[in-house]
Amino acid sequence: MPPRPLDALRRRDFRWFWLASLVSNTGGWMQNATIPYVVFQLTGRPGEVGLAGFFQYVPFMLMGVFGGALADRFPRRLLLLWAQVLQALVALALWWVVASGSATTASVAGLAFVAGLLGGLQTPVWQALVAELVPRDLLLGAVTLNSTQFNASRALGPFLAGVVIALWGPADAFLLNAVSFAAVVVVLAVIRVHSDARVRPERMALWSGVGEAARHLLATPALVACCVAIAAVAGLGSPLFSYLPVYGAKEYSVTGWQLGLLLGAGGIGAVVFAPALLNLQHRVRRAALLGGSMATYGAAVAAVGVVRSYPAAVVALLFFGGAYLSIAATLNSTIQLVVREDLRGTVIALYVMCLTGALPVGLFLWGAAADTFGLRPTTVGAGLLLVAATTVFVATGRFRVMAVADRARDVAAGTRPPD
Repeated sequence: MPPRPLDALRRRDFRWFWLASLVSNTGGWMQNATIPYVVFQLTGRPGEVGLAGFFQYVPFMLMGVFGGALADRFPRRLLLLWAQVLQALVALALWWVVASGSATTASVAGLAFVAGLLGGLQTPVWQALVAELVPRDLLLGAVTLNSTQFNASRALGPFLAGVVIALWGPADAFLLNAVSFAAVVVVLAVIRVHSDARVRPERMALWSGVGEAARHLLATPALVACCVAIAAVAGLGSPLFSYLPVYGAKEYSVTGWQLGLLLGAGGIGAVVFAPALLNLQHRVRRAALLGGSMATYGAAVAAVGVVRSYPAAVVALLFFGGAYLSIAATLNSTIQLVVREDLRGTVIALYVMCLTGALPVGLFLWGAAADTFGLRPTTVGAGLLLVAATTVFVATGRFRVMAVADRARDVAAGTRPPD
């Protein structure tokens, strides 16, 4: 019988890791939402928000490949433990500079850069660890559940950030993020995963391992399609999140829970659409699912720039978040299903580099365009460009190569015999 969407949560280690991740990522999204808020309050310029976002996210690209290489060489559980502790210290530093009144754009961007370095190291390790917590037939559900908790935290974290900022100020949002890391630290201290005890082959030099992973990626059309898709999504559509505090302050003049709702609407949309995705992903071809989701994502971005009322913007952001969950789950599960096990961490890191390389460039270009043409025209133009790019990808058959992951999914679920 095919596995049910929530079966992965029956596994104790995955269940506890999933819950702890929800807590920690909620704190992380509080911080992600508060950084552009603080920068905009300091400067009043959208361009400065984009510049700070550039320094916040570009280190993910710089460090992700090292994180992937470490994930293929050392126990992933221990790597994550150290990453969580160090990120908590950075969050405490952000709390101190803001609470003391000494915050500047440079100090906030600098600490965000350090947090990005650690996040870049952690991300491929985190994703590779998920594959160790469940058997292969439950991997698709586990990846989607992992994406769902990430997006649930993307809803709850920014919403709480808006409330905390209104009640106590932005410094306390950083403090709560520092505390949230304790949940993952405790869980990682007690669970056991395969990489703790696996016998590793003789380790090749770092760059040799990266080179082999790159060759494997380029020789696997489904992996190339994932990288192309996430680069387009991250560069054109994802910068919108960092500019939502600007929309809240300049366009809608909202604070408190209303600002929190605007920041968290994307995550709420992901949670609302998650049950439908959990059922669809076992039946729908991922090429069709990805094309439709990317077009919806781009249209939602454009809609935020077009609509003039606060409620309409929230509705558009619900679709923005739901579409992103579908994109992320489809791409992440494709990689997990087709990648070579011995290169899993490094290939995931290369994929994350495509995302984290495109995002800071997109943030910088959004900021420059917003200062020149205005934020609304920039938002509409970026969304329409993503719709156009998606149309080209679909028309040229770029996503059809993902059928190999559909076959792997069906074989793992027992609904199709191995080739």
